[in-house]
Amino acid sequence: MQFLEKMEPGSWRLRVRVKPGAARDEILGLHGGRIKISIKAPPVDGKANKTLCSFLSRCLGVGKKQVFIERGRGSRNKDILVRGVPESVFEAFKQALES
Repeated sequence: MQFLEKMEPGSWRLRVRVKPGAARDEILGLHGGRIKISIKAPPVDGKANKTLCSFLSRCLGVGKKQVFIERGRGSRNKDILVRGVPESVFEAFKQALES
């Protein structure tokens, strides 16, 4: 999967494309090998990045400190690192995106 990479047991890299300033926070599907996510927050003072990490932590059922931006803080294309998540969670997430 281009948008999902297992790093080590319990750690994953998600490749996302963010659309800040949207009407609501939601996963829109796949776009160019990345997960396209709309975020309500504007891309000002890191608000969209913070909202993105909070949104993903809720979607995956993990704590906010387990989700952080590895690359792309100032870009729409970001690599997100998620730690401490069982493989079953990502299998369900991956299947939902691909359907």
